[in-house]
Amino acid sequence: MPGGTGFTAVDLRPLSAGEGTSAYCVNDAGMIVGESGSRPVRWDRAGNPAPLPVLDGCTGGRAVSANAAGVIAGSLYTGEHLRPVCWRPDGRVHALELPLGAISGTTCRVNERGSILGNAMRPGYRWRALRWEPGGEVVELGAPPGGGETQGHDLNGLDEVVGSAKNGTGRTAVRWSPSGKISKLPPPRRATACGITDSGAILGDGVVWNRDGGTVLLTGGPEFSAGQVVRITGRGVTIGWGVTPDRRGTCARWDRDGRPTVLPPLPPDIASTCYDIDDAGTVVGESVGRGTVRPVRWDADATPFPLPSPPGLTAIMAQHITASGAVIIGYGFDADSSSYRGIAWHRT
Repeated sequence: MPGGTGFTAVDLRPLSAGEGTSAYCVNDAGMIVGESGSRPVRWDRAGNPAPLPVLDGCTGGRAVSANAAGVIAGSLYTGEHLRPVCWRPDGRVHALELPLGAISGTTCRVNERGSILGNAMRPGYRWRALRWEPGGEVVELGAPPGGGETQGHDLNGLDEVVGSAKNGTGRTAVRWSPSGKISKLPPPRRATACGITDSGAILGDGVVWNRDGGTVLLTGGPEFSAGQVVRITGRGVTIGWGVTPDRRGTCARWDRDGRPTVLPPLPPDIASTCYDIDDAGTVVGESVGRGTVRPVRWDADATPFPLPSPPGLTAIMAQHITASGAVIIGYGFDADSSSYRGIAWHRT
């Protein structure tokens, strides 16, 4: 049934019959953006698609992030390479400048200021982290002493960026100031940082670095061994997954002091994976059985609830949730067209 669990499921329909669709972002205003076939698209609340315009000479693309003001970041396909772009609230597409020598580029996030985080590629698959100002001016983020590659992974509302830097001594987690100055994160050393909040808390693999210099280790316990961490909220709550003693995957949520709570799969499933969390602590992901995968949400008390399928689709996974928890996006399978389709779940 499309309803009955506190959420109504909506099929994110394609621009052309038979195409697959992918939803990559839902912002706090409920705007959903992604890709239909190989074309950038946005959907309304009812799941109706609207194409986003592309630049002359481009064959398609995808939209990956949107802020509450309606600025959308994405990339367009230009032969074998990608061209970073943004769509303004008036619907027009704008090319984002690449630094001299770059042959390709991507975007990954736009913040509420309208600043956009991305990465540019030079010949030889050498990457460099970038940030574009709200007006479109490019800022090359600093490299470690001696040069090397950099990659940006997250951007907060203050234009601070975190990611990784690689040189002759290996890869390490780094932070960039709003001016683009690079600095290594303090011990415990990690290869990359994947999230940063407006308060300056930075998420790495099994650790949170706070702005005051303190750290919180994200460990397991009797029920599981800690593995990958994936998200941090503005309140310092984090989520990730690990492995149980019998080698099954399980999700976990850590409070700001690093105490874990296991997020169990739906009965009678045997494993779980999580992908996003809202400000109230609701987590979304997948519950895995023997030959089945179902989308799931965990409430603040860690109770799992299944998410419904829209008519004609079999829901598989929930991937993103708005900060307010009002909208969840993920995907399912359309057996008639043998394609994967985006799904939105709206809280009733």
